[in-house]
Amino acid sequence: MNYRLKHFLKKNALISEIGYWLREKRTRRKLLSYQSRKLDRKKIVFACSRYGDSLSVIAEFLHQKDPELKMVWAYRSGDERFLKEYPEYMTMVPFESSRYYEEMATSAVWVFNIVVPQGTCKRDGQLYIQVWHGDKPFKKIGNEAAKDNVNYQKQSKGRKFLEKELCDYFVTGSQLFIDIWRKSTGYEGKVLSTGLPRNDILLNHNNQKGNLVRQELKIPSDVKVMLYAPTHRDHSADVGVIGTDIDLSRVLDVLELKYKCHWICLKRSHGGRNLTLDGTGEDSRIIDLSQYRDITNLMLISDLLLTDYSSCAGDFAYTGRPVLLYQDDYKIYTAKDRSLIFDMNDTPFFTAHNMTELLTLIDEMTWENAKENDRRILELYQSTQTDHSTEDVGSIIMNHMERLPE
Repeated sequence: MNYRLKHFLKKNALISEIGYWLREKRTRRKLLSYQSRKLDRKKIVFACSRYGDSLSVIAEFLHQKDPELKMVWAYRSGDERFLKEYPEYMTMVPFESSRYYEEMATSAVWVFNIVVPQGTCKRDGQLYIQVWHGDKPFKKIGNEAAKDNVNYQKQSKGRKFLEKELCDYFVTGSQLFIDIWRKSTGYEGKVLSTGLPRNDILLNHNNQKGNLVRQELKIPSDVKVMLYAPTHRDHSADVGVIGTDIDLSRVLDVLELKYKCHWICLKRSHGGRNLTLDGTGEDSRIIDLSQYRDITNLMLISDLLLTDYSSCAGDFAYTGRPVLLYQDDYKIYTAKDRSLIFDMNDTPFFTAHNMTELLTLIDEMTWENAKENDRRILELYQSTQTDHSTEDVGSIIMNHMERLPE
């Protein structure tokens, strides 16, 4: 469906409620029609819009452990342009297609980083692991977001969070987010709190991997990298366009003057659409990598992160490098998109609301105070992240499959 049309329909509360009701009926009917078939103890279904995030890390780990495992990836309609990114051992199916329902009904394991669709039902022997796509949020989610935001109420009218009934393990690296998730979805089940698998590489400070990413992107080793990664706006019909007066060229100028070396900026939008900014013109130092699948790889090679309300700010804190927030649309964002889980004044984040404040933050920034600030950020989220979350999730999956009958 056209993104703008979908955006319009979601804003209508009645249409949204009817849509969720129809989705529930269709999903349940389709799944039940396939549940008479034998459960495949060697099959796993992953659901994410494109290949990446913690799910790809888990899939690659499991494939190395057992190349005979059958792996299915459910991708969203409209993301066919990303199909070339998937490994050859992965079977691709469109999300909520007939093939999707067949694979879901007959697989031993589900691994999602989005909520399961309305009407989803499990059968005996199936394991569902939820690895949410961001465990260090700024914005409220689920039922909590709907309480004080009219726009979010409209687009979520009729939505049910089935995780509280179906999920066997919720995976996170933040004690704070466990409390948020339970309150927002009603989930009361098991939690694996050793962290998000995608963040293992950040704790391991994998220089070899970082060098490979730089080579892939043709970034010389002596060039400093700033990653600009703003989150999406629910009120915008195009998540690739951000209304902001940020001047990335000016930011790069100031960084180069301060550190006496060459800097580049990697732009990456939330939704895989090219990122258009109102305040930045043509500059060869600014590279749009919104199509690049794995933001963790970009964080690994970045010397500084600039974002706004994205949970990647909390993830980047594992690197010990500077994290800066640019929130020039704070009033609009919190009114039209999401309210935040905390008052920004009560957080350790270095936050700017205009270019003058941002350039002052850069001028005052040191690598030493950035490292201390990262420690305080992780303390805010009560981080429990380890460097072996991938192995922990993989072990749960392998152990479950081994217990199932042939």
